[in-house]
Amino acid sequence: MSNAPAFASATEAAETACAALGFLATVDPAQLVTGEQAQCLRALERVTSMSTAARALVLGAFIAGQGYAADGDYSPRSWLIHQTRVTKGAAAAHSAWARRADAHRQVAAAMAAGDVVSESYARTICQWSDKLPQTCRDAADAILVAAARAGAALADLAGLAAEIHARSLPEGSADDPDDSFEDRSLRLQTTFDGAGVLNGDLTPECAAVAAAVLEALSGPCGAEDSRTREQRYHDALVEAMR
Repeated sequence: MSNAPAFASATEAAETACAALGFLATVDPAQLVTGEQAQCLRALERVTSMSTAARALVLGAFIAGQGYAADGDYSPRSWLIHQTRVTKGAAAAHSAWARRADAHRQVAAAMAAGDVVSESYARTICQWSDKLPQTCRDAADAILVAAARAGAALADLAGLAAEIHARSLPEGSADDPDDSFEDRSLRLQTTFDGAGVLNGDLTPECAAVAAAVLEALSGPCGAEDSRTREQRYHDALVEAMR
């Protein structure tokens, strides 16, 4: 049985959510003890995940029914830009979540339930799952969501996703001394001042693991993060090695 409060309508529920967030936005955080601040931050992360899932569900139905046409817009993105006053990037992100939630319903359900699967974790899980054959995706989503609920860190999930990817490869494509990856190698050359150059030839399994870990640890650290993708990969490698 659900413990969610009952509302007369979806509109009433949305307005109540806005009222609750409006209250939190006007609270003086300096008057909260550290434990209360931490509790609020954890709860707000759940709110972000749940609101993303709710928006994706409603927007998916809105798109399917071509609701945007009633306001004279030619696409869901155009409607979001004009009617909800978001940027093109935000409209694209909302539309992407509508498609993503439909393709990864177990992930979306975990977000909607307010589990420990944050929006950023959920998006990353879906990205990993999308790289798998279609027949493997539902099972992969179930495994990764269960691991996230159990408290697995992102690096642990990355390793698990890489293992799932490696197992999904066609027979004979994994690392085998008798296959074409006999020349597999990794080279690290350093200069007199300690700087280095890393290059090599990786097996599909090794490449999958490396890609999953680097993607998991190389996300931008906020809007002020001016590092290039390559610089973020470098810093992710440092973190992974530690």
